[in-house]
Parts: sequence; structure tokens; C-alpha cells
Amino acid sequence: MDRWDVIILLVAGYLAVMSLVRLMARRRNQVVDHVREKIAENQGKGPAANPSGGESDREAA
Repeated sequence: MDRWDVIILLVAGYLAVMSLVRLMARRRNQVVDHVREKIAENQGKGPAANPSGGESDREAA
């Protein structure tokens, strides 16, 4: 391999890593937004948001 082959490999590797980092960051932001929406939904429902279907801690006491 000569100098140009190494340069091309380095550039291709850099582009591949940067693309992967951007994709992962975009997916992370999508997941964070989804979780925030779910939390906001559950907070808006009040006491009826108990997923177990049983009594809440306040009702049992």
C-alpha cells in the first residue's frame, strides 16, 4: 500500500465513524423525546396512571 491508499482508507474510516456517531445521536434524541412524551402522558393522567391496576400506596394506607 502506498501513501494514497492509506490516505483514502483514513478518510473513508473517518467518514464512516462520523456517520455512525450522527446516526446514534439522532436515535438517542428520538428515544429521549419518546420517553419524555410518555412521562408527560403519565403525569397528566393523575392517580389513574397506576400500571399495576391495583390500589395505590395512598389508598392502601
